Amino acid sequence: MSKYSDLEIKQAITAEDKQKCIDIRVRVFVDEQKYTLESETNDEYDATCDHYLATCLATKDDGTTVRVPVGTLRYIAYGDFVAKLGRLAVHSDARGLKVGLRLVQHFVEVARAKGDRAIVLHGQQDKRGFYEKAGFSVDACDEAGFLEDGTPHIRMWYRF
Repeated sequence: MSKYSDLEIKQAITAEDKQKCIDIRVRVFVDEQKYTLESETNDEYDATCDHYLATCLATKDDGTTVRVPVGTLRYIAYGDFVAKLGRLAVHSDARGLKVGLRLVQHFVEVARAKGDRAIVLHGQQDKRGFYEKAGFSVDACDEAGFLEDGTPHIRMWYRF
């Protein structure tokens, strides 16, 4: 079992880093949550959005350390001064370490720096509490939610 430390979040610029983001998404959404591989790797946003990669130092049983990918999300310029947060995924071994929260906080900083006035996301219904703790809310007109890839989702907003 690895012990994680020294969380870093950066924009995935290289093809190698973008592939690490996709690998995390496949592990979480396809392997764990049973979405189809095509729904996770073949949409209109991947080629044009900004991917962010969270990495940590992992201490192995023998005491050596190596930097490993543990989480990802993507930034989509969604409209006039609106950013869309999408594909937030955290490796199962790193859950409980606030990697997801740190990724969302980083996203908010990025959106603010880009001049966005709001962030929207389509979150899985059972993740609503997580996003509310991160400062997102649901508009009254969005309370009913909707199905996305067969899973109940809810539209949530963060406004500056």
